[in-house]
Amino acid sequence: MLALRATLGMFSLVVSGLASATAAQVGVPAPAPQQLPVTPAQVLAHLNRTVDWYRHLSTLEQSSSLSGDALARDRLYQTSVTAVQSAFDFADAAATVLGSTSGAAGAASASDSSDDAARLDRVAARMATRVTSMQSRLNDLDAQLAKAPPAARAALSAQRARAAASLTLALEVQKTVLELQRFATSSAAGAAGGGTSLRAQIEELQRSVPEARRASGPAGRTASSAAATPDSGVRSRAVTATPTSLVTIGPSSPGLLPLASQWLALRSIRRQLTEALAETDALSTELDTLRLALGRQVRTLVRANLADTTPVAPDQLGAAQRQIEAATIQFRRLSTVLVPLGEQDITVDDARGTLAELRVVLRSRSAGVLQDLSFRAALLIAAITLVLAISELWRRATFRYLKDARRRRQFLLLRRVAVAIALVAIIVFGFMSEIGSLATYAGFLTAGLAVALQNVILAVVAYFFLIGRYGVRVGDRVTLAGVTGRVVDIGLIRLYLMELAGPELQATGRMVVMSNAVLFKPEALFKQIPGAEYVWHTVTLSLAPTTDASAVRGRLKAAADSVYARWRPAIEAQHAAVQRMVDFDASVPEPRVDVRFTEQAFEFTVRYPVLAEQAAANDQLMMKTLRDAVASEAQVVVDVVAGAPR
Repeated sequence: MLALRATLGMFSLVVSGLASATAAQVGVPAPAPQQLPVTPAQVLAHLNRTVDWYRHLSTLEQSSSLSGDALARDRLYQTSVTAVQSAFDFADAAATVLGSTSGAAGAASASDSSDDAARLDRVAARMATRVTSMQSRLNDLDAQLAKAPPAARAALSAQRARAAASLTLALEVQKTVLELQRFATSSAAGAAGGGTSLRAQIEELQRSVPEARRASGPAGRTASSAAATPDSGVRSRAVTATPTSLVTIGPSSPGLLPLASQWLALRSIRRQLTEALAETDALSTELDTLRLALGRQVRTLVRANLADTTPVAPDQLGAAQRQIEAATIQFRRLSTVLVPLGEQDITVDDARGTLAELRVVLRSRSAGVLQDLSFRAALLIAAITLVLAISELWRRATFRYLKDARRRRQFLLLRRVAVAIALVAIIVFGFMSEIGSLATYAGFLTAGLAVALQNVILAVVAYFFLIGRYGVRVGDRVTLAGVTGRVVDIGLIRLYLMELAGPELQATGRMVVMSNAVLFKPEALFKQIPGAEYVWHTVTLSLAPTTDASAVRGRLKAAADSVYARWRPAIEAQHAAVQRMVDFDASVPEPRVDVRFTEQAFEFTVRYPVLAEQAAANDQLMMKTLRDAVASEAQVVVDVVAGAPR
């Protein structure tokens, strides 16, 4: 740090010597810089506002909602980059002018300052002023040489060579001072987190916005004002030459959820556009205020030096010329501050026009999306309403035209299943858009569910077999999986039976619940024919081989018919009900006698139907009658086999 201060002192002496030499060559004192109508705080505030505005526009420009407006997005990006570059040009020029002003006004207190960065700023500002004066002097000498007579050219050439040498030395000193200034700025930023001088803060802001860097100097600023150069860090982009247009929403548009998401995104980007327009208007107002203050000072300077047409005495021509030259230098300083402001104002106005255009486009696009969203929502509601109306008509028609309770329950269950499937399909197709992805996802999900819920799926499938035409009805007696019982209820998943046991199949008081999937097991399902509450019983009689088989068979048949006649009407009525349910002719139930000859005797088998409620009494009467019919035959053995209801 001591070496840096010593170097600064040396360069201060060099700058003072150059100033004296320049003043001697030019013949006029160095013009006193004119105070700017802006303060360093105002310069930093304007620069910070511009950087925030640029970052907001960058975020807005990268939004996916503007993907269809490539030209407008690129135009917005280019104008915002140019505007922030012009703002940094203005800040650099203002820092230079303010630094030179503070250096001229506070030369007496410079030695007491311990801020090395500020001292470097002042030295750099003075060097810039001296280089400008020397360049002006060199241009004047070139102009005099072009018009001077041959006798005076030698002296002028010597003066020009001396001025060129002084300018070269001044440029070298300025280069070294700028290198020291950059080193001091980076050192201060590394030690304390950033510099405190105006130029240091400008450099720190510029490092945070790489797109704002471009070639230094007027040539670089002029070249980059039209288009950003690759060396300036500005990203290059390929612009598709497609006009800005609205997104066409037709029959292949997405579902309700994507449309709602798109409408919310458009609404959000419109709100951001409105905020960006408000920030742009505030920045434009600030630019107008700064330009007005600088323009007022420029007009005052021009009027003071050019508007006065009063003749000047010959002995005052030199002083008037020096005054005009000083005014020219001051005007040049002010123009370096005013021109970037004008360029920034123009680019900010262009950016505002682009933002307004995008807002109009997004408003139209949002209206189209909202219209399509409303249409699809109305279509979805209409479809759901139609399905519910058909469901209600189905229910009323079922109760009106179906008198059979069993068929009515089946149709009502089918109605619930059909309505549920239709509603799910309508909602899925209404809310979703990627049907292919949905089908793939549904395929994997269905495969997993089929493995995990295979018993449930089998139970649901078995339900439709149970409720078929020849299926099971509530009240039927069935034997399933080794359980005999009366059907109480048939659910979509489960079957409920009231258990029956004993010779007379009396209720045990227990309820049997089993899955419908049991229907697909190897065990058979035994079902009592609906309406047929009779069972078949068998009586076997063994007689001696010498028995007249035909005569005995006739007597047994007559005896059985005489007993059967007592309950024949009830059984034939039940048989008629069974006949109405089947599509083929079933024989009328009646007693039957079969004869089979064995090695020891003749076996006469008598099969006859009995009512389940009166089975015991009927069997007793039948056996007594059969015994009486063959009482005269010797060696009679009666083997009664009670027919179990299967």
